[in-house]
Amino acid sequence: MEEIFAWVRDIFLIIISVSFFQILIPDSSMDKYIRFVFSVVILAIITEPVIFLIKGQ
Repeated sequence: MEEIFAWVRDIFLIIISVSFFQILIPDSSMDKYIRFVFSVVILAIITEPVIFLIKGQ
């Protein structure tokens, strides 16, 4: 149960951090690339437990 709580907390903190950084970064031609990188990071955090289950840890 502790692992699930830590996982949800990590997702929440990453999404809040990404939202904060997107506010700080001015609109530019790099905006879509920055959003893509942030999306990949969020996706990696969300799929982390599935990867551990597949590896059998």
